[in-house]
Amino acid sequence: MGRAQFCARIFILSLIAALAASPARAGDSQGWSAVAISGPIKPNARLLLWFDGHARFRDDSSELGTTIARPGIGWRVGENSALWLGYGRITSHLDGPNIGENRIWQQATFPLGTVFGGALSNRTRFEQRFREDGADTGFRLRQFLRWARPLTETISAVAWNELFLGLNATDWGQRDGFDQNRLFAGGAWHIKNKLRLEMGYLNNRLGRAGDDQTNHNISLSLFLSL
Repeated sequence: MGRAQFCARIFILSLIAALAASPARAGDSQGWSAVAISGPIKPNARLLLWFDGHARFRDDSSELGTTIARPGIGWRVGENSALWLGYGRITSHLDGPNIGENRIWQQATFPLGTVFGGALSNRTRFEQRFREDGADTGFRLRQFLRWARPLTETISAVAWNELFLGLNATDWGQRDGFDQNRLFAGGAWHIKNKLRLEMGYLNNRLGRAGDDQTNHNISLSLFLSL
């Protein structure tokens, strides 16, 4: 079995696990928006730049819930593979005082091959989390697999899954073990050669001390390649 076929099976199994897990408590309907920019600082350079920014709206998309600004730099280690290092500032906009979180993150991105007529790619991210409402550092692993298949010259089908695993428990609430899972299905519109818009449904299952909670979200993201 090749690497692409193996990862495809893992991808499918993760989707099945996310959908077939024990019933979760009903959650919120949210709207998530994002802008992401990445690529070399100049053509054919090995030094890469990264930025993604997010605005996520909660309570049936009526109120701003979370904002994220996440810059980083990377180094190309292969034709389509790279290692990255960056910082993230996450703010939770609550009914009371907002809660800020600082993150240091490292990640590896690389392609896995062609599966079912589409390109399968990987992103493995390791985070160190520092919250303003606690003293502990939270360590978390995020495993992301994305599949995209062209349908026309400008439209592609897209599916991805990201699993979050807490590696320790903290005094501000991170749990050891399953943290959350994000499952996306939708489409991409390739507006220009290096600009695309992705929109679809995002199922976000959150690990909780009692029953897990599932949020049903509409996701809209704009991607620019340098």
